[in-house]
Amino acid sequence: MTVAQNEFAALWQLDKSIAYLNHGSYGAVPISVQDVQNTFIDRANSNPNHWFRFELPQLMVEARHIVAFWFGVAPEHFAFVPNASQGVVTAVQALVDDATSRNQRTHLVATSLGYGGVLFGMQHIAFRSNATYAVAEVVYPHDVNTEIISSRIRALLPNNGEPIVVVLDHITSETGVLFPVDDIIAAIRATHPHAKFVIDAAHSAGMLEHPLPNTYDVWVGNLHKWICAPRPAAALVCGTPEIRAIMKPLAPSWGFEDGFPASFEWQGTSDYSAYLSVPAAIAFQEQWPYSQRDSHNRAVADGAAALLRNAWGTPNHLGSTVEAPWLRMVQLPLDQPLTKPQIDSLVERAGLELNVECMCMTVRNKSYVRLSAHMYNEIEQYEYLIGLTRLLA
Repeated sequence: MTVAQNEFAALWQLDKSIAYLNHGSYGAVPISVQDVQNTFIDRANSNPNHWFRFELPQLMVEARHIVAFWFGVAPEHFAFVPNASQGVVTAVQALVDDATSRNQRTHLVATSLGYGGVLFGMQHIAFRSNATYAVAEVVYPHDVNTEIISSRIRALLPNNGEPIVVVLDHITSETGVLFPVDDIIAAIRATHPHAKFVIDAAHSAGMLEHPLPNTYDVWVGNLHKWICAPRPAAALVCGTPEIRAIMKPLAPSWGFEDGFPASFEWQGTSDYSAYLSVPAAIAFQEQWPYSQRDSHNRAVADGAAALLRNAWGTPNHLGSTVEAPWLRMVQLPLDQPLTKPQIDSLVERAGLELNVECMCMTVRNKSYVRLSAHMYNEIEQYEYLIGLTRLLA
């Protein structure tokens, strides 16, 4: 079976027998970018000694400079990390370690819409460090505005001047909500000016025209999602020289004594080809102006959401909540929410029986399908998801 594809689909490696509607989870690597990565891998394998000793170090510096320039930040404030979750946990640990070195206790705060892997990481850091950890309850989809989020975070913060680290999602990974991070930071700093903010921007780079907020202490974002770099690849950006001076990797290795970002660039005999391929992924994306990517992907996401809501008779549950540009949540027509095993079964069967790859989840006792759209998608492909109701019967 061959699923209808648009003219752009041929640029990706994706199986043409399926409708691939889950770009948001793992990204998708274009053929030309894969070719670049393969070239780096071949160079490494043809002469590992020369590659790791003499070629790779300079190539890493060059890639870092190119990608930092694309972000509009100084290369000395930028480092590659494997993924957003690890980068956020790394940043939080570095901030806690700095406070501990000054015999201060850090107060860690996240929101309940934060990514589960990050929340577990913060909890673990608090457990093994002299830190507290609290989660501000934010109810999807109704509480996602500046006043509610900032007030609920502020209610958990001490007023004694002790260090504070707040992790804020730019785009919530599970529910695809666009947080007003600049406004939230301003509101909290009005009463707690010393609070530090780590931005979990797993979905921002490539999807947002301006992925970096106006103010932040550490920004961490994936490059293998919407930029379409090979996996794993992400960026960690320090917002100030002061933060750069205290930023350290979780596992120190060669270059550690040189400080950030050199301390992040050598993590042993690893495969660095994904990082080196990010400039090629950026060039691939920019064959289309951002306005063209944005208008296409928004139109597909909006059209697909309307298509499914009409087919299933489910409401637009979001009200005034602002969704990420290229992600949409559509409620499934169910009386009872799906459990995690049921969701896994549904997603697997959708791939096998409907020829569609999708993402479903349960949030606040309601189950949803999360729609993603990139240039290789068209609205008609989402018609395959209508058949989810047959699988649910």
